[in-house]
Amino acid sequence: MRKRQALAGFFAAAALTTGIVVNSAGGGGAAQGDPSPRPVAANAVDESKWPSRTPERGLAKGLSLPVEKYLVGYTDVVDWQRAQRDLWMSCMARFGFEKFGPPVPGVNPPVEFNDANMPRRYGASDATQAAKYGYHLPPEQLEEPPAWEPAAGAEEAVFLGEGPELSGGTYNGVTVPQGGCRGETERRLGHLAQGEDASKVNASSMTLSLKQPGVQNVIDDWAACMKDKGHAFDDPYKPAASFDLSTPTASAEEIEVATADVACKGETGLIKVWSAEETAIQNQQIAAKKTSLDAELARTNTVKTTARRVISEGGAK
Repeated sequence: MRKRQALAGFFAAAALTTGIVVNSAGGGGAAQGDPSPRPVAANAVDESKWPSRTPERGLAKGLSLPVEKYLVGYTDVVDWQRAQRDLWMSCMARFGFEKFGPPVPGVNPPVEFNDANMPRRYGASDATQAAKYGYHLPPEQLEEPPAWEPAAGAEEAVFLGEGPELSGGTYNGVTVPQGGCRGETERRLGHLAQGEDASKVNASSMTLSLKQPGVQNVIDDWAACMKDKGHAFDDPYKPAASFDLSTPTASAEEIEVATADVACKGETGLIKVWSAEETAIQNQQIAAKKTSLDAELARTNTVKTTARRVISEGGAK
């Protein structure tokens, strides 16, 4: 049975980074650590609607962590997806599939896309969202990208490089690349993947920061504030975990708790203290792993540079 795939790699921004979700370069500019400018894509979209790399509202507004320099952002993801699409289409056109057209990336951006998940890294941080959605994500963030896959038959065979429509590895007398047009694109473009050491720093610094006396003290202050408001929690992650977030909307109780949660974080300065402690930890970790992190960043930037060149050339070889 032939393999049919809804090409998740085309849209799976989250899959490109580990533990994040993965964010975007503010204003659609070049990501940190990558000096190359971004070309204007032929299939331009409204980049003004793309999420900012740094939170723009709530208690996490303007906050970032040192490791974000090494993480893959939304702009990076969309550039890579655009280049991938251009190469797919260019390859398929060689075999006569002029109407082969996967969806254009970046058209339906998420509301939030932050490498380090700063808007929710320390729990709920936006009073406006808490009052409206509780701990639920805004509905716009739950929308799935449109499913897409090549048409069954010859189109799929040429794209994947396998199928009864091919004869001796050729289609209509033209040799199909190994792995089809998808395989050819992967070899030319490379994979945009989150670096292993960057991912480790991103995750381990959170665990270590929780153990710091300064963080524990401010969490105690937050817990006292919550108790005064009628909610007994000793951990900032427990309030959200106490509700069923799979329901369509937040209950009145959830909204009440979330609103109190964010208010107490503001009153105690929890997020500022916590992020400062984690920043210090990350600086130490980055200094210890700088050689390997810089190597990861260089590999990522090579893929990004290739993607931007492909975009500027319109996928032509």
